[in-house]
Amino acid sequence: MADIVDIYLETGDFHEAVKRSGLPTHIAHLKLIQSGCLKIQDKIQYGSRTAKLGGMAEELFQKYVPDAIDANKYFKKNNPVYDFWFDGLMIDVKYSSLHKKKNGNSQHWQIRTKGDQDFIVAFLEKEFGLELQDPIVLLVPMQFIEAQKELHISQSGPWLNAFQVEPEELQPLLKDYAQLRRDGLF
Repeated sequence: MADIVDIYLETGDFHEAVKRSGLPTHIAHLKLIQSGCLKIQDKIQYGSRTAKLGGMAEELFQKYVPDAIDANKYFKKNNPVYDFWFDGLMIDVKYSSLHKKKNGNSQHWQIRTKGDQDFIVAFLEKEFGLELQDPIVLLVPMQFIEAQKELHISQSGPWLNAFQVEPEELQPLLKDYAQLRRDGLF
């Protein structure tokens, strides 16, 4: 029996890889998740809800920043540091659903910030159940994040107020930062 990861990397097609490997679909899926080689589209079609929304956030980022290079596709599958490269900048794309505190009074989002990326672009669910319909978008330079592994974002807190951008602003702002990098200022 051929290795599912090798077949998937050769074909780029989940269904074909499952067929050729002879593995049951769920076993193949688990092995591909563990290997880190599922493409964005496969995450959306076959992944967990979290993986699906993360993949959809990456697609949404690509829509607003079409010049960005998908690091998972062109550099390394499931790149552990960042998802996109844009003119010398490493960008990690995150998605967070809206969470309610146990007392029910406040709502917040939470994203992982671990890594050596230059920016985190976070797509936050605006209201319960909307997922990526008209999300709140944050562009957060890593220079503002101290050694935290998770970022707690409240509706009245500084992260939302200071770093929220319109989706259409992502590419122009990233271009400005890239120019600063080329000038040695960032």
